[in-house]
Amino acid sequence: MFNQEEFEKNQFIKEKINYECLAGKAADKIIHIAFNINDAFFMQMGVTVTSVLENNPDKAFAIHIFCDGVSKENLDKTRELAEKYQQIFYVYIMDMQPFQTFHIKTRHFSRVTYLRSVMPKILKPLTDKYLYMDADMLCVGDISEITDIDLQGYPFAAASETPQAVAYKTNFLHQTSGKHFNDGLMLIDIAEWEKEQITEKFFAYQGADPNRFSGHDQDIMNLVLEGEILFIDRRYNGGSDKGTLIYHFYGRNKPWHMVLNDADALWRHYLDLSPWDSMPDPLPPKTPQHYFNYKLLMERSWQKKEMSNCLQYLFWYTVLKIELKIGMK
Repeated sequence: MFNQEEFEKNQFIKEKINYECLAGKAADKIIHIAFNINDAFFMQMGVTVTSVLENNPDKAFAIHIFCDGVSKENLDKTRELAEKYQQIFYVYIMDMQPFQTFHIKTRHFSRVTYLRSVMPKILKPLTDKYLYMDADMLCVGDISEITDIDLQGYPFAAASETPQAVAYKTNFLHQTSGKHFNDGLMLIDIAEWEKEQITEKFFAYQGADPNRFSGHDQDIMNLVLEGEILFIDRRYNGGSDKGTLIYHFYGRNKPWHMVLNDADALWRHYLDLSPWDSMPDPLPPKTPQHYFNYKLLMERSWQKKEMSNCLQYLFWYTVLKIELKIGMK
């Protein structure tokens, strides 16, 4: 259960680092964007933020980064990002102990994803509204299309999952609404969030049997809200369809692994503009955990009748899969 008394001591924050580089912009019209990441995802977050700032040069932003720890290198690059674009960045290093009894179904998953459940309580002295974004996103246009949405009294706005995902998720979770949203992007009204006690309801799922969920925080958020949110168009949280404003790189194949399409190439473009190192090689690393990426490349090459590439990818798929199996013994 959520312990308000414990929260009020330090808001679960171990350390807060500020880079306040706002200059020449209207400080009373700041757009607040929040992320929750671990140290391994600072580069991806940096690319997402770079895409937002490059496409919205006339706007003032406060970027809130909630994490469980950060290296000096990533902190330095975050400071570089703040200085380059003359914006405000806050890094919150969080105490993860209050989140330890939330379930983890997938071993490589991090509990930092549960930090979004307390963001409204931490950010309410600074703003009445903010945009939460996953780190595997790109913004390719005017972000105010989203941030200016009228929430109509709802605690937040989000896009629906695909019809297939909605059918599976609502059935698995026994949702009565028949609705299921993706919480990778949420425009949040803090007052309405607090009024509906969403944090408190969210924390009531601590210690629940992991087998009752198919995922992590998104399942809990959907069970708490049961469709009572403002649903927005999937162009604000979508794939590579024409007209998409916010690309979301779902699934196992990420643009920092390999370049398969124009959206992946665009992600690499914004990486080049960020303080983080570029990735000129469009192919996945030749390491065992990326064997599946070579299988996908092999299948794509077969479809395109690119036989030499197909054989090359088949070789690496086979070698890396064998190496993975040997390493697991």
